[in-house]
Amino acid sequence: MARRAEPKGTLILPSVTELNAMAEQSPWIVKTNAARFQADVLERSKQVPVVVDFWAPWCGPCRMLGPILEKLAREKSGAFVLAKVNTDEDPSLAAAFGVEGIPAVFAIRDGRPIDQFVGALPESQIRAWLDGILPAEDEMRSEAARALAAEDAAAAEAALRAILAEFPKSTAARRVLAELLFASGRLNEAEPLLEELTEMGAADEDCERMLSEIRLQESARTQGDPAELQARLQADPDDFAAALALAEIEAAKREYAAALEHALHVVARDRGDLRESARGLMLRLFNVLGNDHPLTEEYRRKLTMLLF
Repeated sequence: MARRAEPKGTLILPSVTELNAMAEQSPWIVKTNAARFQADVLERSKQVPVVVDFWAPWCGPCRMLGPILEKLAREKSGAFVLAKVNTDEDPSLAAAFGVEGIPAVFAIRDGRPIDQFVGALPESQIRAWLDGILPAEDEMRSEAARALAAEDAAAAEAALRAILAEFPKSTAARRVLAELLFASGRLNEAEPLLEELTEMGAADEDCERMLSEIRLQESARTQGDPAELQARLQADPDDFAAALALAEIEAAKREYAAALEHALHVVARDRGDLRESARGLMLRLFNVLGNDHPLTEEYRRKLTMLLF
């Protein structure tokens, strides 16, 4: 497109037509409005950060900032989505965000603003700002591998191991790989990854649940024959060793109600060392089930009544 001659030293800003053409060239740049904002920004921000650029055609600083944001959106190739809002066409959106001056830029994640700036910042400052809101490379690649696992677990595992080779301290890759291995029954391989996450202070509730379940599986292997244990317990209800061993086996088989009942029986009646072991088993089962599970609520209440 030909551009009129400008005096030497004059800053030449792109026209609105040029800005629109540039924006339409990338899937990571969208022109949104009030009708599409929920889908374009709020819902999309649950998968990837969305940067909202409030601008207007008459605003010179907007025409300086816009191309920089669009360049970075293309460069990052999906690490974030740039959503452009023309405040002349959608003043209600600008009002909802409390915009008083433009250009105004907001970072949205999980449906909520997490950061913002006003004015045409230089590219170096915008890059630094993006670094603060975007997930690290290993996190983005790990999430991509998590999505891939549903279609090709082997390829996802290879991708995660490649991430760990490149980023040895990546907690994101460890967590996703541990989940993949756990789901496929490879507990011996998942366990050291979960232990490393615990040591790194990065174990979330899901990690703790998986590790607890692995511990239950390991413990159950040494408890003997369940039929024999059941016979011992029927012959002597105070055979607390048999009751606890049976509870361990039931827990490993995910027969949680039976396991909790047998463990509670030991806590209620034993006055020796097995009482504490049974209490510990119940706590591990609460961890596996989660705080909101009906069995957790029921047996935590019963355990509390016995102990206090």
